[in-house]
Amino acid sequence: MSRRWHHWRPRRHHRKYSSAWQPSGVEHLNPTIEKLKQQLEHTPEHEQAALLEKLLVLQSPRAALAQAQMDAHPHGYHDREKRLYELIDFNDTFVSTVLAEPHQVLVGFSDRMWRVMTNFCQVQNTPMFLRDQYDAIVRGLAREIAVYLGAKHEGLEAEMTSRTEDAFGIDMVIRDPASGKYANIDVKTPSAFRYRLEDLVKEKRITNEQLLRADQDDFVTVMNHRNRENVPVTILCVRPEDVGDIVDFQFQNTKRLGELLRHVIAVNGQK
Repeated sequence: MSRRWHHWRPRRHHRKYSSAWQPSGVEHLNPTIEKLKQQLEHTPEHEQAALLEKLLVLQSPRAALAQAQMDAHPHGYHDREKRLYELIDFNDTFVSTVLAEPHQVLVGFSDRMWRVMTNFCQVQNTPMFLRDQYDAIVRGLAREIAVYLGAKHEGLEAEMTSRTEDAFGIDMVIRDPASGKYANIDVKTPSAFRYRLEDLVKEKRITNEQLLRADQDDFVTVMNHRNRENVPVTILCVRPEDVGDIVDFQFQNTKRLGELLRHVIAVNGQK
């Protein structure tokens, strides 16, 4: 499935799922997940929303297990790559589901899905995200979705990345049809942007002077490497005070975002 483009209050005794959960506890869902993915491939886009919601719920136990294992073992563990892809798969489905829904359905969407996922995981006796884990995922995906939709609203061409491109740290590719130039965009919060800049300095990939400039500009472009491939990626800081708040996966006003994206493409875009 292509990637198109993170209020039920938990009980106080809501348990913390950990690496003690074995993968076999969620593996039984895999055949149903794959069957539903195949069904989606033969379903017109305008009819996919309900199927995507169902797929999202089915994927929640194994994604929750992946998140729990990643949190418990930040330096790696057995089957980490497989679990990571299951979490990415969940994120992809979340984004696809949001983009398939009519906008009016998105009011309270994340809370509604939280309730359905929680009930499903309880019935299946499988892991479920902690609320703060789920909220962090939703916040990150909501930011990506809002930038994607905002770019399109401003007359730019936007495309969510495939997994291969995402391996380079790219969330989406945005093109300005006026110039024909494009930029590979990695969307960050202000805090995540600052941490990334500091890491880039430590890795000697940018200088302290470039860090200060990026702090002012709210973006920096670096070359990301994988095997023998080198890909330019623009790390973009999305500040609510500059581009506005996100409500139901959209910016309330996209003008400032459009100006920022066009500036990024003009300065560091590729032909």
